[in-house]
Amino acid sequence: MPSALRLYKQELSRCREHFQQLDLQRERGYLMKFTTFSANVENIMPSIPRSEHETLFQELLLQQIFTTFDQQCLTAGDLVKIRGSQELLRKQDGPKIYCTYHLGSYRLLTSILFRRGIDCVLLVGSNMNRSQGDDMTEHIEALRKQHGLTNVFRVVEAGHASSGLTVLRELKAGRSLIVYVDGSPETAPEPKEQDKFISVPLGERRVLTRKGVGYLSHATGVPIVPVVSYRQQDLTNILRFLDPIKPIRHSDRDMYCREAMTQLYNAFWPYLKRYSAQWEGWLFIHSFLEQQEQTHKVGGNWPSHLTFNESRYSLCDLEQAPVLFDRRSYQTYEITEDLRDLLLNLHTVDSVESLVGKEVYNELIELEILH
Repeated sequence: MPSALRLYKQELSRCREHFQQLDLQRERGYLMKFTTFSANVENIMPSIPRSEHETLFQELLLQQIFTTFDQQCLTAGDLVKIRGSQELLRKQDGPKIYCTYHLGSYRLLTSILFRRGIDCVLLVGSNMNRSQGDDMTEHIEALRKQHGLTNVFRVVEAGHASSGLTVLRELKAGRSLIVYVDGSPETAPEPKEQDKFISVPLGERRVLTRKGVGYLSHATGVPIVPVVSYRQQDLTNILRFLDPIKPIRHSDRDMYCREAMTQLYNAFWPYLKRYSAQWEGWLFIHSFLEQQEQTHKVGGNWPSHLTFNESRYSLCDLEQAPVLFDRRSYQTYEITEDLRDLLLNLHTVDSVESLVGKEVYNELIELEILH
């Protein structure tokens, strides 16, 4: 009789076979999602050649299918390998703030903690709660029934005005918190929210991250436990519990928040480099990137031989119209088909200015579309 592990891997193999039959490039929205993904990888991890981006992107889409399957499969949690100190999974040692990332089968952390009898509060964005909240609750209730569990599980939406106070009360009541510290599309910075974020390094760029986790840890004295989830090549899911970050009583709160959040991203970086195709954050991290100062070419000293700046811009043929995508600022410019054709065939043109006019020509130069 096949073992649970063998059956599990067979199901994932079926998922892969089905996925490989899809014509992804015909899927609606594929091109812009891929282009944004590619820009994110290039900005944060430029060591990965652009020629490898599409393979990486499609592997990520497959990993998302695996992650969804794991939430529907009750036995997936039985097969997870735990790495790091087992003491970080003991309820009797008090509550903890488990900070994880959208890497690997990231939803399994909640399942594992609940199985260990830990009272859990899951902090998620509103969109994630609407799209995945019911599935997670069903999964937890099935585990409760299967294993006779009586511990608490609760979902709190991060966007609610009272969420901070709610989580503070839960921590003081002895319940542990689970947070996706790398954010989600709906928790990205909004205008006039600067005081809620701090800047931390991630690869070649800096990202803005909410400092609420550090504040909660410092205010309650509850340690932060970084947890990284990833899937090995043999499809085994690993949950690695890293060294806890412990608040120092009577220390400066802002300083602790900054140090804690920096440590969380530093701890994540080696795993992101190794399992790049498993991070869902590539799809939305641009919303958290700290803006870099833009420099435009000014003046009339234009180069004599113009080329299309492919390192900075991508041309996307969408259904409505061609779009020029700035991989540095993430701005999109709707252009005409004539301009699209011109940019693709500059080598055949003697004078760009005579074709597009002086005003458009100067703008193409200033925005570094031509260089």
